[in-house]
Amino acid sequence: MNMTGTIAFGKTINHRPIIISIILSLLSGGLGWIINLKVAIFSFLTILFLLLFIYYPANLEKLFGHWQLENHGISYYKMTSYPDRLKIVLFPDNIDYQFISYSQIKSFKVIEQDKLFSSADLLTIKPASQSILPWLRKPFFLELELNQSEIDLDLSYDQLHDSKNTLFRLSNALEVLNKKI
Repeated sequence: MNMTGTIAFGKTINHRPIIISIILSLLSGGLGWIINLKVAIFSFLTILFLLLFIYYPANLEKLFGHWQLENHGISYYKMTSYPDRLKIVLFPDNIDYQFISYSQIKSFKVIEQDKLFSSADLLTIKPASQSILPWLRKPFFLELELNQSEIDLDLSYDQLHDSKNTLFRLSNALEVLNKKI
């Protein structure tokens, strides 16, 4: 773990989804203005709706799937339902985190393109290149088995943006999990 006692993965949410949605909606509305005001307003509202209410909530885990190992457990964004994901997109400064104590975790494994890996065979993973398009990313995540459920924590963002260090950081995280569980 680093100086603050955490190992973090994924990207933290920010105002980027709202800003990009407004910019693309304004561009669409501007193009619609060429035809008339009704088309401009319709195209602005349609693009804004599609981005904020469909695209970002549907792809949130791949775009902003931040999670981190801390001293007493793992915290991650609460994205279990559509309202949870929508709240994260619309109110990025008011995030609800889920927390899993290490004592709640029964087991864990890394899954990469339908192949299972334990901490012992982590070095045999050769992660696939990830697409910049979130819906085309290949599965790469840490699966935690709890008493009543499973939690999947995304690693594809890290593989896309920091492929040289992802396995090293994941190895450190699995070492922590092995000690704590």
